[in-house]
Amino acid sequence: MNTLHIRQLLNLRENIDKIGFVLATASIVGSIYTYTHDENLGIFIGLWASAILIGSKRIHDWMN
Repeated sequence: MNTLHIRQLLNLRENIDKIGFVLATASIVGSIYTYTHDENLGIFIGLWASAILIGSKRIHDWMN
């Protein structure tokens, strides 16, 4: 990988909303897995997905 490609991947100004989407997806997948072991904890983890999506969009709008 060349240096320019790495800089583009690490450019948080442009990718914060994409990073938020990936984290929200991971939260949903993690909550489904956790729900099979502990229902309350699974629901709690799943609730963070919407907060992550909204927060990453707000940060993206604020930075640009």
